[in-house]
Amino acid sequence: MTDTGPIRPAQYRDGTPVPFITAWSKEEIPAQELVKVHRPWTTFLGLRDETEVERQFGVSWMRMPATRGGRPQHGHIHALRQRQAMNRMLCQLCGGPTVGTRKDEWALFLAAGADGHPLLNGERTESPPVHAACARLAVEHCPPLRHRGWTAALVRHTPVWGVTGHVYDPLTLDRLPGAPQHRDGMHRVPFTDTPRLRWTLAARLVITLEGVVPVTDLDALADEETEAIRARSEAGD
Repeated sequence: MTDTGPIRPAQYRDGTPVPFITAWSKEEIPAQELVKVHRPWTTFLGLRDETEVERQFGVSWMRMPATRGGRPQHGHIHALRQRQAMNRMLCQLCGGPTVGTRKDEWALFLAAGADGHPLLNGERTESPPVHAACARLAVEHCPPLRHRGWTAALVRHTPVWGVTGHVYDPLTLDRLPGAPQHRDGMHRVPFTDTPRLRWTLAARLVITLEGVVPVTDLDALADEETEAIRARSEAGD
């Protein structure tokens, strides 16, 4: 593995690999300076002095430093790195590109098992793809995957669906209560829901999994991936 290759060395802390999308203690979320943005055709939520990076897909995105300092906050996702990983199909563990690492160009997705529930066609996820080799590493070291089991699938298409974020009252800019299924007080808002999207501060990009084929043998997939990367390297791609 090299820093310039598609599969990058994992970053470790206390003997455990830290995913690329994990937030660190020095990346504490600052107070979000929210404003109402008035346009001739509509009014919507924005950030004060908002940049192009902070507004994508027609929605404002949570401000968060990107230093990766201190200690990893396992279970907390870094808003910008998650969005980068989804947009560019980067590996959620090592941060390297997953496109071009398989002969068939399908993307691999990995999740903690829930009562044997597999990844299904049409399912929505906030988890970016993963290299097979990195998935194997995660299964070996990640406590939830070790103890609860895991499920994986190759996916043909990953269209964007919407965002997960905080929704605010259009009049007061008070944060609205989160959906019951989100312990972090957020909502999932589809891009088709324009009224709510206008008042959402996004934290994660959500995609739909289409063309799903279950995977049970990560070792074989990792070997196949290594061979595909080697062949492309020799061909000069």
